Formats: sequence, C-alpha cells, structure tokens
Amino acid sequence: MLYQNDTYFFTLLSRFQRNYSKALAMRLSPYDVNPGYLSVLHTLWQQDNIIQKELNKHVCIEQATLSNTLARMERDGLIERKAGTEDRRLLQICLTVKGHDLQAAVTAAIEDLKKTVNTGLTINDRKYFKRIMKQMTEHLENDLHDPCLMLFDEISE
Repeated sequence: MLYQNDTYFFTLLSRFQRNYSKALAMRLSPYDVNPGYLSVLHTLWQQDNIIQKELNKHVCIEQATLSNTLARMERDGLIERKAGTEDRRLLQICLTVKGHDLQAAVTAAIEDLKKTVNTGLTINDRKYFKRIMKQMTEHLENDLHDPCLMLFDEISE
C-alpha cells in the first residue's frame, strides 16, 4: 500500500510540473520567450555582458544545452555574442534591447502564474512545501553524485 501512495505522490508531482510548464509557456508565448530561456535571461538581467563559461556557472544547464539555448536566443534577437575585449577568443554574452525590454513583461507573467498556483495556500503552506521540495531535490542530487552507487547485479564475488 505504501508503494502505491508514494507512486501516487510522484505522479501528482509530475502532473504538477507538466501543467506548470504548459501554463508558463502559455503566459510567455505572446513575448516569444521560451521557458528554457528564463535562467539565462534572469542571469543576464542581473549581470549582462559575461562570457559563456561564467554564465554556465550561474545556470543549472549542461554546457551543450546552454550552447543550443544561446543559439536560439540569438536567433530570436534576445542576445548577441561579441568577441571579448581582452581575449577575442572568449565570446561575451550580451542582452539586446529586445532582451532588456522583456524583463518587466516576463516578470509579470511569472508573478501571474505564481499567484494562480498559490491561490488558497498560506505562507506556511508555501514555506513547508518549498522546504520539502528542497530536501527531496538535495537527496536526489546526492544520490546522483554518490560514487558508491552500483547496481546489485554488478557486484561479483
């Protein structure tokens, strides 16, 4: 019975994530912003004109995925890549005027979604849920980085 309850919890969590992603995409689509751009945009709104290696430290995205995301963002006119002033081999990632101008609209769209999601929840509900999700995420991250993780059938005597 416990297995079924746990499975149901993770099914609900997965359903929430899918619906949240769809609702976010729906709110961002009038601005031609893909939800996958958000971590890059938020970082550049805080610190524009940085090299890709530095940007990668701030976003939780694999290097190859970040490269593809930046290519799409450049295609969509949100960023520019320029040769560095000190080292021309290093490309500086810079927001375009369009990228800068989207900050207020994107922030408003996210706030609208947060308001919808948090309807009827108390501050304590949200704090508790956030704490639990943070703990569960840390457990998963630790599990993924555990060097002792091995499949039982890989153990030989």
